[in-house]
Amino acid sequence: MINKCAFKITEYIKYNSDISNSDDLDKINYVLQVILGELFKIIILILVFSILGRLHYFLFSMIVLISTRIFIGGYHCKTTLRCLLSSAFFFIITSLIVSSFSNVNALVYYGISILSILIIILYAPFPNFKRPVKTEKRRYNLKLISVFSVLTWICILLFKVDNPSYLNCGFSTILLEVLQIFLLGGENK
Repeated sequence: MINKCAFKITEYIKYNSDISNSDDLDKINYVLQVILGELFKIIILILVFSILGRLHYFLFSMIVLISTRIFIGGYHCKTTLRCLLSSAFFFIITSLIVSSFSNVNALVYYGISILSILIIILYAPFPNFKRPVKTEKRRYNLKLISVFSVLTWICILLFKVDNPSYLNCGFSTILLEVLQIFLLGGENK
């Protein structure tokens, strides 16, 4: 459904603009698929977590994820349905299950922090095959930004967030994100 919609919009652009290069049209189609797929997914997830009464944890987890994943990269599903299901599973863990835990020992948070930074240093970025990282300089810059973005969230969580539910939600989001790149084998060159 989303691919058909993106294709129709791309066709409209092709016949009603000066863009006729097939590579450019393929890029436009891919971007439209991503935007429409993400919009669909976010609307569904907002509805689900609203019904579950956990919308605030979902939104917090999503903010942490978006602000780190853009640089770290991660697993990409081949279909919109798989993406929706894997995202739902991810956010159920972070926003429903882990956020319900009571106080966790601070050493656990420090352990997650160290492990996350080490995994990023060793394995990030993990780009999408449709948007490869083409130069070593870009790869290095993404790695540095990845470390910085995760360190920023770690500092915010450790020094500014007092609510254990948000702490658990934030740290589980970071941990699940970096475990993806570790389990998938690191850099996707």
